Amino acid sequence: MTAFPPRIGARGHARAAAAILATLLAAAFALATGAAARSTSGQAPRRSAVLFIGDGMGPAYVTATRLARGGSAGRLHLDDLPYTALVRTYAADGPVTDSAAAATAMACGAKTVNGVLGQDRTAVYRTKDGAKLETIATWAARRGMRVGVVTTARVTHATPAAFYASDNDRDHERAIARAAIGSPLDLLLGGGREFFLPGPRVEDDGGWAASDAEDLRSAARGRGWTVAESAADLRAVVSLRGKKVLGLFADSHLPFEAETRAAQGGAPAAQGKTVPTIVEMTRWAVGVLKAGGRPFFLMVEGGRIDHAGHSNWARTLVDETAAFDGAVGAAISVLDPKTTLVLVTADHETGGLAINGYPEEKDGIWSTVRPQEGGKPYPVLSFMSGPGTHQVAPGPLGDDDARPSGIALTDAAHTGVDVALYGWGVGAEQVRGTLDNTAIYGILRATLEGRTADRKSLLGAPR
Repeated sequence: MTAFPPRIGARGHARAAAAILATLLAAAFALATGAAARSTSGQAPRRSAVLFIGDGMGPAYVTATRLARGGSAGRLHLDDLPYTALVRTYAADGPVTDSAAAATAMACGAKTVNGVLGQDRTAVYRTKDGAKLETIATWAARRGMRVGVVTTARVTHATPAAFYASDNDRDHERAIARAAIGSPLDLLLGGGREFFLPGPRVEDDGGWAASDAEDLRSAARGRGWTVAESAADLRAVVSLRGKKVLGLFADSHLPFEAETRAAQGGAPAAQGKTVPTIVEMTRWAVGVLKAGGRPFFLMVEGGRIDHAGHSNWARTLVDETAAFDGAVGAAISVLDPKTTLVLVTADHETGGLAINGYPEEKDGIWSTVRPQEGGKPYPVLSFMSGPGTHQVAPGPLGDDDARPSGIALTDAAHTGVDVALYGWGVGAEQVRGTLDNTAIYGILRATLEGRTADRKSLLGAPR
């Protein structure tokens, strides 16, 4: 005889249903409160971000690099990033920004005046401090994230300094060096050794006190920093466990890529040289930050793009932009787009680079164009301002490096044109339209917090 389960009855069904409902509600509550707790504690989501800044890298710089390296149909790593926007770059005190004000906007989410680092618009350049602003790097460190800054310029230069320092004068590089070794950064790589050596320097104030004879490298070691002064030193550090890394690979800025290649007789960049390239520094930084198992924030600056632009060295700026693009490619090749946001932008444009005329594809951008109606040939590439072809000395890539300028200046001026912003990975869908440069901070912070930034806040900042 087949045995059947005993009948439960109406009251039993009600009790069973109530028990099931209570169990489901308890499970849902546990999931919701657990997620909320993880979010408010900063433990989840575990997201990371890398911000690349091509100093001075206006849209024409990117186009010229693409044309030089692959022709009209060529592609850069930047071209493969799925989201793009335009970024307005003005400073609090005018339509054309310097690197200090622009980097402060990106690092702190607030406009400031030209020449000022990490302070709000109430600062007066070289005269009065404004209110101190918290940087995205400091904020990330407070949340338990690893943080790092990489540059091909001096580590005390305006763009990298804006991510860890506060000063009403960007030229106070000795004071900025002191701020660096007291900062929450886990790694800081670039040039600028001269500002960490015993001083003071005679030729430049730089924020030195007359009695300042301290070797800040020794002071850094006393604060837990490992000081690397060559590519070999850097490669010897395989983990950040229990240490911070200060890389000082040149007295001033790092050499241009062309100079590094020349010093090695054209050998591949990673073979036994003293100075690491931007690609090598980026690979190392991303590698050690990922290996730590904690979310991280990293800023990488192609600082010498701007320096080439100021000198109207077109071949060199293309070379530097290509190296910067290579660093972007190196990073995204090993990062997970589900957990990491990559943003790529410029702080401003330098020199007003133009791509002129109607050159034939076979001639390329280093050629000249002869007008059909007659007249003098003119170069495909030229600048709006700067020393142009009236150079005191040839550029790193020789006599053919410089291109002419319309306004004769000893040093090309910045321009106020919008620059590009590229996005890849988690949160990158926020990169669209025309944004303010302060929006970069907003997108970074919102993404690292596991949310989407308020759209209205990204569109503009009050003057």
